[in-house]
Amino acid sequence: MIFSFIQIFRKWLYNTKLRHKIMYSYLLLIMLPLGFYQFIASEKMSDIIINHVTYSAKQGFDQTYSFLNYRVQRIAETTNILVSNSTISDILLDNNVTQDINRELQDYSNLKKLLRSMQDSLDISRVILYVPSAFIFANETENFLPLGETNESPCFDRLKELHAKYLWCSPSELGAKAHASKDDSSLYVVRSILDPNNYSLPIGQLRVDVQAETIRTMLRKANVVRNSTTFLVDQNHQIVLASDPVAFREVDLPEITADTVSTTWQTNNNYYLFRQLPSNWGMVTVIPLDEVVQQSHQLRNDLLVILLIVTVIAYLLAYLFSFSVTRRITQLTSRLRDVQKGNLIALAQTQGKDEIGELIQTYNYMIEQISTMNKEHYRLGQEVKNAELKALQSQINPHFLYNTLDLINWMADSGLNSDIKKVVKALARFYKVSLSSGKDIITLREELQHVSFYVQIQNIRFENKIGFHIDVPDALLEQSIPKITLQPLVENAILHGILGRTQREGTITIQGELVNDTVRLLIKDDGVGMSANQVEDMMAGISRSKIGGSSYGVKNVMERIRHYFGAPANFAFRSVPGKGTEVEISFPLTEDAQRD
Repeated sequence: MIFSFIQIFRKWLYNTKLRHKIMYSYLLLIMLPLGFYQFIASEKMSDIIINHVTYSAKQGFDQTYSFLNYRVQRIAETTNILVSNSTISDILLDNNVTQDINRELQDYSNLKKLLRSMQDSLDISRVILYVPSAFIFANETENFLPLGETNESPCFDRLKELHAKYLWCSPSELGAKAHASKDDSSLYVVRSILDPNNYSLPIGQLRVDVQAETIRTMLRKANVVRNSTTFLVDQNHQIVLASDPVAFREVDLPEITADTVSTTWQTNNNYYLFRQLPSNWGMVTVIPLDEVVQQSHQLRNDLLVILLIVTVIAYLLAYLFSFSVTRRITQLTSRLRDVQKGNLIALAQTQGKDEIGELIQTYNYMIEQISTMNKEHYRLGQEVKNAELKALQSQINPHFLYNTLDLINWMADSGLNSDIKKVVKALARFYKVSLSSGKDIITLREELQHVSFYVQIQNIRFENKIGFHIDVPDALLEQSIPKITLQPLVENAILHGILGRTQREGTITIQGELVNDTVRLLIKDDGVGMSANQVEDMMAGISRSKIGGSSYGVKNVMERIRHYFGAPANFAFRSVPGKGTEVEISFPLTEDAQRD
């Protein structure tokens, strides 16, 4: 299935008009990266916004908790004043006070002043002292209630059971008798007044009423996110008070373990913050996740609109630029087809000094040089063998140039405009060495530069998967050698060796050494290697790579080396399937190299 799709795509790619290919390819190559960028950016921004909102929520939660904790402790300290007051305990322990009504009324007045002095409009709305029913003021109801009303009260029962210093209670926990007023607008703090001579014996009970709206106002300060709600929960993790009364019956809190002091957790719909108060209650903030991500969704939509606009503008500009580039490349490719047919026709000098203009100048210079060389060879009437070798040598440059220009066309189709500059510059340098002012013999230094430029172009084509290393002593760099000797061998290593591997990557190494006045060059690769039959076909010039190209260049190298250096020159292939191939060239050291 994938292979069929690739075949169809290649057929479309090779048969569709260049202008249409540019239009479709740029649209695809612009939309995909920008769409991917938009997706990643949206996710990142969503995470940033969520982190920012949750951080702000935690800060608001902690500040509210600190303030609420302070107020709770302040109320507790107020009860300490009353519980530790000797006046209250003395009156409650005096059995004779009820026998003297004047004294009892005086005690009532003193106690009432003391209790009312503890009441303020900020925290405490009322203080109630539960006294034995024998006191005439036990049913006063404003600041005094009978001690019997604390019986069967879950709040006072738990206070006694836990031997707690004080407890916070909700109206439902206070009990029917103790909560005679039926007022749900308050929360309560209860404490036992103990006999100073026997701390296990309570002689009265104290209740401090705290306005629920005061606590609710503090809880609202923790709601820094819209539609979030903060709760007070009791020891059973049941909701006692909510910052939003509507939410009191609408939110089901997840289970909180009894020993939890502070924690955060998240469900599919909400984010929770919990912290235990010094009392027996806890504080919980519930943040709807929809409110958290709503801002990120809005930013994502805005970013999508902007990216669509940028895509349209970028596509139009890229199309215009690519059209101007491919127009000149098409002209040059057309002339190269004429060169393959034997018609050496130069291009008209075009305006522009960019890489393509430089390539056209190089092409015209190459055509001029080839024409001059052909005329010179014809005039001199060289021997048939030399003319044949010259013809083989002259075929390499246009063939490689044609393939490279096809690569440039492909890069233009694919939108790789930044890489076109690299390949054109490398190609110009490659042909500068190839032409060598018409010289057939160049130095080994120039030949190695020539190969380096070739590998650089191929690495652009094959995504930098070809490693290339040169290990040749400086003493051999001035050695004379027929030009375009190493390039066909390196090309063979790439096409027949490295690109045959599954990973389509590998390393080519060129080593040189001098042994008894004989230059020994070794070209090694770690490709798939060749069998004995494949080596034989390569030597005969009939092998052909699956990637493209043939081995006629390798045979050309063999013939030119032996033609130039004579019988002492040697050319050998060594290859092991699965491990790689080595090509060894050996020839005598020239006098010029010896003098250097």
